[in-house]
Amino acid sequence: MGIKIAAIASDGFNYEAKGLKYDPYLQSFIMGSGGSISDFVLKNGTTDTLVIRGLGGGGQKAIKYCLRNKIDFYAIDSGYIQPGTKKDYHRITKNALQNLGPIKDRGLDRLKKLNWQYKNRNGQTGNKILICPPSDKVMKFYEKDLDTWLAETVDEIKTHTNRPIEVRLKPNRSERVTTNTIWDALDDAYCLVTFNSIAATEALLYSVPAIALAPNAASVLCNTALKDINNLYLPTKQETVRFAAHLSYCQFTSNEMLNGFAWSILNEGS
Repeated sequence: MGIKIAAIASDGFNYEAKGLKYDPYLQSFIMGSGGSISDFVLKNGTTDTLVIRGLGGGGQKAIKYCLRNKIDFYAIDSGYIQPGTKKDYHRITKNALQNLGPIKDRGLDRLKKLNWQYKNRNGQTGNKILICPPSDKVMKFYEKDLDTWLAETVDEIKTHTNRPIEVRLKPNRSERVTTNTIWDALDDAYCLVTFNSIAATEALLYSVPAIALAPNAASVLCNTALKDINNLYLPTKQETVRFAAHLSYCQFTSNEMLNGFAWSILNEGS
């Protein structure tokens, strides 16, 4: 507690119109950490811990600055599991974009709050390969071209299997929480393929195998190479529940950020 923290908000959002100076999640987490909040200017050469929300241009520069200079940062983005259609929970990850493990043993108390239950597919599998491309922002962060990645991924999959391929471009938020959900798309999926989207985590939590080609929370339990597409690993019920419980302690509500709970969990043992 008491460290100095600077806030990096997503680009393009007018917080002043809502009477705010900073992103409210950034502010809640920083207040709950006991730190101080300020704007961040790269040229200042700061060594302060940074809290960054989203992968806007400023956020990307700040994360790469931290990685180059071995400075701690906390990245805030959408949660892995939501209890409903609203973004009640946001993931917070120390020194990475997603929690990369190891999986920690946690209680099931937070899973109950999230209304999450294990999906028993009774051995049933679909036939299609569902590709969920990342956003342009993600590709920019990894210095890759989205169209090139998608074309190369489809071409390589075709060298390994003749299963039908469906590309799911991310719908707008209203659609993807009502009439066009990821769960609908996964119902008849043999597996899900992505770069680093949390769709891989959502697939595992729905008992569908996944391939994540970049660092991803799902990487601890899913395949990471397209050559494995005919020999996929599907976690057991015990592994899936343990994974879900772990992730439930990697995401937090605004109140949990503000009251210091998030900070305490993220810095256990330090």
